[in-house]
Amino acid sequence: MAKASPARRSGGATRPSPRVKRCTACKRVKPLSAFWRRAACPDGRDRWCGDCRGGYFRNWCAAHRDAYNTRQRAYYRRNRARLRAYNREYQRRRRVRPGPVRHHDRAVTGA
Repeated sequence: MAKASPARRSGGATRPSPRVKRCTACKRVKPLSAFWRRAACPDGRDRWCGDCRGGYFRNWCAAHRDAYNTRQRAYYRRNRARLRAYNREYQRRRRVRPGPVRHHDRAVTGA
């Protein structure tokens, strides 16, 4: 008697996850990396590709500028301390440190 396939042994189909998906907005087939993650969708990726979703959001913001700005201001007010601390740390890490300028792993003098 032949051995059962791995799918039968596990009790379910073991189909490999697709590496491409069709965007429901532009109808193009794109790689999964072109789709934003979204837990609400069955496959964990958004139904629209990043280009379509980004374009929609930009258009929405332009059409609803007051509502968008009000929401952003309210978020900043609620999270001001956390955002300021994050920005301070980010700027601290980005500050130029004194010393020789490094270029392609070779020290360059200030001459």
